[in-house]
Amino acid sequence: MVLPAASTLCNVFTFLLAGSPIFYSAAPRGSCSTCCAIKEREDIKFMLYTSRNRNSAQLLHLSDDARLAQSNFNFNYPLAIYLHGFSESATGERQSSQELKDAFLRRGNYNVILIDWSAMTAVPWYSNAVENLPVSGRYLARFLRFLVDKGYPAKYIHLIGFSLGAEVAGFAGKQLQEWSIKLPRITALDPALPLFEGNSSNRRLSPSDARFVDVIHTDGGLLGNPAPMGHADFYPNGGRPLQPGCAKQNIANNWLGIIVGCSHQRAWEYFVESIAQPRGFPAQRCEPSEMFGICREPGGGGVYMGMGADPRIRGKFYLDTNDAKPFGRSSRPRAIVSLAPRLPIAYKLRPNATRQPSVSRWAIGQKEQQQYDEEVDVDEDNNALSNNIDRFSLT
Repeated sequence: MVLPAASTLCNVFTFLLAGSPIFYSAAPRGSCSTCCAIKEREDIKFMLYTSRNRNSAQLLHLSDDARLAQSNFNFNYPLAIYLHGFSESATGERQSSQELKDAFLRRGNYNVILIDWSAMTAVPWYSNAVENLPVSGRYLARFLRFLVDKGYPAKYIHLIGFSLGAEVAGFAGKQLQEWSIKLPRITALDPALPLFEGNSSNRRLSPSDARFVDVIHTDGGLLGNPAPMGHADFYPNGGRPLQPGCAKQNIANNWLGIIVGCSHQRAWEYFVESIAQPRGFPAQRCEPSEMFGICREPGGGGVYMGMGADPRIRGKFYLDTNDAKPFGRSSRPRAIVSLAPRLPIAYKLRPNATRQPSVSRWAIGQKEQQQYDEEVDVDEDNNALSNNIDRFSLT
């Protein structure tokens, strides 16, 4: 696919995105190449949600020990940290951040941190957002290193990003490795294409950014990048527009949002559904033909897209989805029983404390986890997978 010049892309996507009601606009329209100076602490916010504050965020700040100690952050619970896409916000209703947060908290005991960087991703300054990705990525990496320095195990971190947020996740993963910290998993939801096309000088997400990088492609060639860039790349319905169901929406009233945004946002919609239904999206390995998204030699199954992805898998995978919720061909109307690990009582840092939790505390946690694995009674079809998901994600 031949793409127009970067300046033309910026202007085209500015017009289309600004006209779509599914996107968030936080700034007046203006030049694609003009924006404002970055103030990291003000422009990049870390919003913590837990089972104790599901609807009201607690703001965390880099290097603020006291605020961390006074928050509901639980050092024994897994951390899902999420970066929204261009023109979204972390607080927007029916947008990716809040939907993902709710899904994780329904799943079980999690720390969920939504990164609100909407000040840096506002319409129409797309090219500025791309230029500032390294800044955002480094700031996120510094925040994650802060948590690790305070005793939070890096092996509990699952970093997830949509569109431009996926590229920020990649930058953060690269930076952390310079400090000898390698994330266990990065999930990229339809990484952005404009200004990241094949001959672009912008660095993009790569398999080296985490121990396991899984990517879901849904809008390849338009807003999403179809190029494989993870250990496992999933191409539902061929990975390109229009995804099933998008053409059935009310095009007469909302054609811009449907043609431009619907397929792109399907990536996070599929992933959000998979949090409760980890076996809802069975896929098969497939060697692609010269046209991406077309299977030439279908392989075996036993692989799942989304939360249930096994971090040991490698290659490109294809699957079909339904055209409405539930999107997964194997998803069930009801959510499964929580699969999150049941870890010991919260370890809370005292103000100005810097030491790690004691070995005995973690030993107790491992014993309780073992007892939980032996005693928990969940849906028979999901039991084996639940153990795999959580063990793999925490190792």
